[in-house]
Amino acid sequence: MNSNFFTNNLSIKIISLIVAIILWLYAVSELNPEVTKNITDVKVEIINMDVLNDKQLTLVEDPVDNITIRIRGLVNDIRKVNTANLKAVLDLSEIDWTGTRQVELKIEGLVPREVKLDKIPEIPITINKIATKVVPVVVEVTGNGGEGYFVHEATAEPQNITIYGAESLVDIVVKGVVQVKLDKDESTIKQSLPIKLVDAAGRVVESEYLNLRQEFAMVSIPIYPIKSVAVKANIIGQPANGFVVDGISIDPPRLTINGYASILGNLSSLSTEAIDIQNAVENVYASVGIMLEEGVFLEPGQPSKVNVVVNIRETTIEKNIQISNNHIAVKNVPEGFQATMENISISLQLKGPYTAVNAITAQSLAPAVDLAQLDPAPGEENFVPGQYELPLTLTIPNRAELIQISSEFVIVDIQAIEQTEPGREE
Repeated sequence: MNSNFFTNNLSIKIISLIVAIILWLYAVSELNPEVTKNITDVKVEIINMDVLNDKQLTLVEDPVDNITIRIRGLVNDIRKVNTANLKAVLDLSEIDWTGTRQVELKIEGLVPREVKLDKIPEIPITINKIATKVVPVVVEVTGNGGEGYFVHEATAEPQNITIYGAESLVDIVVKGVVQVKLDKDESTIKQSLPIKLVDAAGRVVESEYLNLRQEFAMVSIPIYPIKSVAVKANIIGQPANGFVVDGISIDPPRLTINGYASILGNLSSLSTEAIDIQNAVENVYASVGIMLEEGVFLEPGQPSKVNVVVNIRETTIEKNIQISNNHIAVKNVPEGFQATMENISISLQLKGPYTAVNAITAQSLAPAVDLAQLDPAPGEENFVPGQYELPLTLTIPNRAELIQISSEFVIVDIQAIEQTEPGREE
């Protein structure tokens, strides 16, 4: 076979390919067929949100940021489309429903006008009613105060806040939380801190469609030094006459407190509520509260009341009494005799408890002499008139003690009574 045949044939093939390409280019450029094309990353723009809100409606979450569209047109027209100018518009002005639905988007920037959408794009959106709710503000504290300092319960102002937004989001919020971390702090903390909304599981709920009327809370955490001080009983009144306070016991005798450093520095003891012992004649038992001035607090676990015993003791007194002959009774005077005493004065001193001794008088001692102690003189059947020294008897009350007497004997003059003869007048 002639080798020129292959050489010539290859040349013909190459020429044919070139002609075919030229013809295809010509057909494309001159005939301009219709084609479709996908355009990605078309930005979604939301409009008329305020119109939707005026109807007390709102989105629950943002729709997708970008979508892909498919356009159809002549090749030459599609080549002229500037994808950078394209945007998909989500118009919320006509929405008056709640729930989740597919909503058509309007594509803007699609030029030339001969280029059309192959299909109108749709995206799902969820619409809720706008709801409001009041939730408490809670302060969550972590960490510890400094050694020897007590951290009081944190408070927030305001204590409650109003939230509003998409109903489904509002419904799951249970509280607003403000977080504070302590680092051995030794002074009161007062800060304005952001409020986070959380659900029942403690998860933070954040959304553009959930809002707070107040986003910050003023948090106050008092941190005070700790001190142990004695407790003193506040006693008012006086025991009854003859009684005195013979010691006071307090349980517990000391309490641990915390408070303003300026106050604790000058505070050495705490006073109880008043304990009235007016006219007391026995021990007084009382369970009384502790008086705390403003800025002073009991440590947790410390009792708010203490038990107080005021020991009341009766005093021991001495009393001097004078006994005269008018006070002394003469017992068992023999018949036909009379007994007299000269003016006498016997001093005696008694000692004992106040209630036993203070009421004693000369009369209450019942001083007496008893003539039954006298016997007739030897050889005599009757008493012999004369003066006799007889012991003085006294009735000393229980608990009283006679410690001194000027004379234990009394001289009694016994004389016979003169008889008057019948019919004879004196």
